Amino acid sequence: MPESPEFPRITVVTPALNAAATIEETLRSVREQDYDNVEHVVVDGGSTDGTVEILRRTEGIRWVSEADDGLSDAMNKGIALAEGEIIGWLNADDFYLPGALGRVAETFRADPEATWLTGYCRIVDGSGDEIRKPVTAYKNWLLRHYSFALYLTQNFISAPATFVRKDAYPDPAYETRYRISMDYDTQLKLARERDPIILREELSTFRMIEGTLSMSGFERQFREHAANAREHGAGHPFAVAYNQAFSLALVQVYRVMRSLRRLRAA
Repeated sequence: MPESPEFPRITVVTPALNAAATIEETLRSVREQDYDNVEHVVVDGGSTDGTVEILRRTEGIRWVSEADDGLSDAMNKGIALAEGEIIGWLNADDFYLPGALGRVAETFRADPEATWLTGYCRIVDGSGDEIRKPVTAYKNWLLRHYSFALYLTQNFISAPATFVRKDAYPDPAYETRYRISMDYDTQLKLARERDPIILREELSTFRMIEGTLSMSGFERQFREHAANAREHGAGHPFAVAYNQAFSLALVQVYRVMRSLRRLRAA
């Protein structure tokens, strides 16, 4: 019998900017995984709030701190530095759940042809408490019914729960012309080549608090989602049209909710 493939080395890339309030939890969640063949690369965009001091005193990580051109640029830098064959993207306000990286490694080891995988991701608030459970349940349902056409209708894959073979990335790995939905763009490129493995278990958390890019750039995010679907949706006109309508509807709902919050606060 042929020998089993080795367990892969995983590189976690964390883009950061003024993340002193949350990055220690992010770093700890990688350090406390039950899988040792891991490196953690932090690409800091020139923080001035104490983030660099935290990185300086944290052992077992590699990091750089310099001005960059946003998330895509930071991720591209981190991937270029990575020594691992599997890349995970973990923002500086998100964290992995216990055992996540071991399960990822086992899955890639069992399927050497797999190019990327994704799993479930909790949404938490600034205190780390789970929120938006119905949204998470909806996204998990979509994941269980994954198809490329369905994925074109909306982005239900969470970046902190997604892992990619380094040599499967397009060039560049992430497009700097997208400021928020660069992950959807790249994942659609990967999906056109091969479906992801879907792990039906929680791997990570995604933090939603006012001031984060996902909250402050909500409208731009969904405009970019619609552009991603148009760009990569050849042969799936209904799915692309659905994405345009769905993105527009979400933006309108968000505007109404934001107006109601302002009225209540007045």
